[in-house]
Amino acid sequence: MPCVPFRTKDGLTGIMCLSRRRAKCACGRPGTKLCDWKMPDKHSGTCDRPLCSQCSHEPAPEKDLCPEHAAAWRARGKPAAPIGAPVQPSLFED
Repeated sequence: MPCVPFRTKDGLTGIMCLSRRRAKCACGRPGTKLCDWKMPDKHSGTCDRPLCSQCSHEPAPEKDLCPEHAAAWRARGKPAAPIGAPVQPSLFED
């Protein structure tokens, strides 16, 4: 959250913290999830594209993929894991 110092006409000073705008999915809905596709060249290590529930693809429990990376996942012949199946640590490695 960015914080900005301010001074009033009366000489009072303070700091006002502004709320961050909520990330939106490519479809325009609020992004409540992030893409978990491994991206070794990114600081965070994952794609992190904001996703809504409707656009998110869940190939394994607690793992979400954006439409682009879900297509790449399917192109590799990787089926979606059944709900509740254990997730392998290397599940989303390139």
